[in-house]
Amino acid sequence: MYSVLVPVDEQAERAQAQIDAVLDLPSVTDDVTVELLHVRKELEFADSDDVQIGQIRTDRDEFDDLPETVSTALERLTDAGIETRVNSATGNPPAAIIDIADQLDVDELVVGTRGQSPVGKVLFGSVTQAIILDSDRPVKVVSS
Repeated sequence: MYSVLVPVDEQAERAQAQIDAVLDLPSVTDDVTVELLHVRKELEFADSDDVQIGQIRTDRDEFDDLPETVSTALERLTDAGIETRVNSATGNPPAAIIDIADQLDVDELVVGTRGQSPVGKVLFGSVTQAIILDSDRPVKVVSS
């Protein structure tokens, strides 16, 4: 089974583009598991090296503390017949995403970037850029 980590923030257009990219994967309904992830930035007084991963959630009633983009992404994926789990974490977003990709042993990350001008597309947002540079897994970058 091929597993994909999809870090989702509060930006609806970006999350939609990420889910569209997952749905475009070949044989997506039969052979793909999606791990949705929402990372909250760490508090100022927290140790910056700590990443706290939340319990995997399966009950939609447990998503009250997560952005609507997470429940929307979950609904689109499950409606398409894709096995999907929701994870949450607190920490430095790029470090947390990479750490959780390692913990879950995913095969690929699908991250979003802001829609930018042709010149701006050369540079990604800082989170996306850090993931590309620091991850040892394939990273698919999609523009919203």
